[in-house]
Amino acid sequence: MNNPGLNIGHLSNADLLTRFGKLVQTERKITHLVLECIAEIDTRKLYLDKAYSSLYEFLVQEFGYSSSAALRRIESARLLREVPEVAAKIESGALNLSQLSKMQQAVRAVQKIEDRKLDVEEKKELLNRIEHTTQQQTEVILCQALSLPVLVENKERIHRDESVTLTITLSKEQMAILKQAQDLIAHAVPEHSWADAITYLANKEIQRRTKMKESKALTPVAVAATQNDSASNRTQKSEVKVRFLAESGRKPLRASVKKTVLKQDKCCQFKDRETGKICGSTRFLQVDHRQAVWAGGTNDIQNLRILCAQHNQHKYRQECFID
Repeated sequence: MNNPGLNIGHLSNADLLTRFGKLVQTERKITHLVLECIAEIDTRKLYLDKAYSSLYEFLVQEFGYSSSAALRRIESARLLREVPEVAAKIESGALNLSQLSKMQQAVRAVQKIEDRKLDVEEKKELLNRIEHTTQQQTEVILCQALSLPVLVENKERIHRDESVTLTITLSKEQMAILKQAQDLIAHAVPEHSWADAITYLANKEIQRRTKMKESKALTPVAVAATQNDSASNRTQKSEVKVRFLAESGRKPLRASVKKTVLKQDKCCQFKDRETGKICGSTRFLQVDHRQAVWAGGTNDIQNLRILCAQHNQHKYRQECFID
């Protein structure tokens, strides 16, 4: 039975069920160990060194998780980091990743609606209440305990011609806003088609943000002032940089130069030193000096590149040896 090449078709019913039970137990144990690793990777932000701008992209692109599987594991890992007892509950089968993800969604909803954060004891109490329940029961328990509206899944179904059917639930207020928007664009979308109206509004938002990106000055991440840190916790290199930027009075990059660099790179150029993989993120882009200004770098085009905000900050911290 320990032979991985064993043809399970030859197992008796009792042996097959016994084998399956052991594998399920192993799977649960491995699951909580995987979550512990994800939580630690998240804490150390190791995905940045691997040229990914987010933990989500790291799990999906580097390890092949589906979008939903990656999100469930990230949600669960962050809850596990806060409430370590979750590990034992996963291994015993009392809780699963879907429940933990629902829990995190509910916690965020409370924070958004009531502007308050649940403390660890409140979360432990909720986790105890949703043990050994179905996903639907979990939703009801969380909604009743936190006085939230019932959480509704958004669904999408892809058809053979690659068209997509979306099923969404809108609150009364959300529907009123969408209806008002539809009325305002009736001159452009006269048929009152929700698909056409949503697409029109999405295109307008994309155009607006594209213009904002083109016109907004792209600046490197500002030097972070480390509040309440003693001088003993700063390296000499960090002190040199802060002093140089404060005293140099250097002129900021011209907008035309920033546009040239953005047109040249188009995405984050941070590269994994081991694999050569480039981040490629197109969100929150900033101009970075390859050789830092405080180290003698110039504003010449050859010394400039585009980084996403995450990797720009990550590079700065590496240069200054800031933990």
